[in-house]
Amino acid sequence: MGQIVHTYFIFLTIFIIFSCGSEVEEKIIDKEDMVKILIEMHLVEKSIDNLKLDADTSRALFKIKEDQIFDKYSIDEELYRKSFSYYFFDPKELDVVYERVIDSLMLYQQIK
Repeated sequence: MGQIVHTYFIFLTIFIIFSCGSEVEEKIIDKEDMVKILIEMHLVEKSIDNLKLDADTSRALFKIKEDQIFDKYSIDEELYRKSFSYYFFDPKELDVVYERVIDSLMLYQQIK
């Protein structure tokens, strides 16, 4: 399952690279929320991976959970993709975001 979700993120990243221009998007998810969203996405990925479901079921469950995360933060997939693309093309900002994500996930693992 981890491979499936990992493949999904790779596909999403490639899609973002080729679908978005170099323009700075006016509306993006702020850094704080982006960090929270990415943390939740990674935790959902891990929890689904632990269920040892078949690939199709895992993808369907991940999509449901992803949509729930989007609803929680009042965003849609398009805004998420635009925001991810914005951070992806600004390496300094991406480093800041993922440094916080990794720190939070490591802390989560320690207290779990």
